[in-house]
Amino acid sequence: MRRIAFVNEKGGTCKTTLCVNVAAHLAARGLRVLVADLDTQGHAGKSLGVDVRGLSPTIHDLLAGDRPMDAIAVRTPIQGLELLPANKELAAFPVAVASSPDRAERLARRLDAIPAGRYDAVLIDAPPSVSLVTENVLVAASEIVIPVALTYLALDGCAEMVQSLDAMRAARGRAPALTLVVPTLYRKTQLADEIVARLRARFPAELSAHVLGWSVKIDEAQSHGRTIFEYAPRSSGARALAAIADEILARAPAA
Repeated sequence: MRRIAFVNEKGGTCKTTLCVNVAAHLAARGLRVLVADLDTQGHAGKSLGVDVRGLSPTIHDLLAGDRPMDAIAVRTPIQGLELLPANKELAAFPVAVASSPDRAERLARRLDAIPAGRYDAVLIDAPPSVSLVTENVLVAASEIVIPVALTYLALDGCAEMVQSLDAMRAARGRAPALTLVVPTLYRKTQLADEIVARLRARFPAELSAHVLGWSVKIDEAQSHGRTIFEYAPRSSGARALAAIADEILARAPAA
């Protein structure tokens, strides 16, 4: 079972957009997919048409309590795609487990307990900050995808993320593999092309062959709680996200 986290230590880089739409595309390809929302905003659930406001139980109960996975996971309108929803309750997680020696391994242990064959992939939508939740994401993930909005601040967030992986590798002896770096919110400007060139120089093997351009259709789809493939399947955004999802699928680590 692949465990792929979408992370960047800066917000607004399309983490949720990639996570949700890649998950939907993989499900359409016949895979059994679980999306784990680790952001208090609950945007992954909202983007999948799930009303997470006031929802209970949530992923907080899975991580901080003893609620079983089956009590938390909810079906989405997309066949083969389930969700571990989040909302503002997740903000209490660091305090709830502060004294627990396994506080950074809670997500990993819950995913370890999933019966073999239930899912082909777990896609994790990480929060846009460094926190105990982020640490849980990195410990649990076997791979990460870093979306980089084409601004210098997002580029800096990508660099910070790589440093966090290096620090984790030094401290724990392992870190998730960097599967893909995806340029996002692309517009044809000199600045955007310069940042893509810098990413290509820094990540010659990991940089995606596709960029995700700015797309009003993607924004509209999210406002309706739908994936781009449901809302505008023939749009340029749908084509780009499908290509990125296929690239992630093709980069599966050797068994």
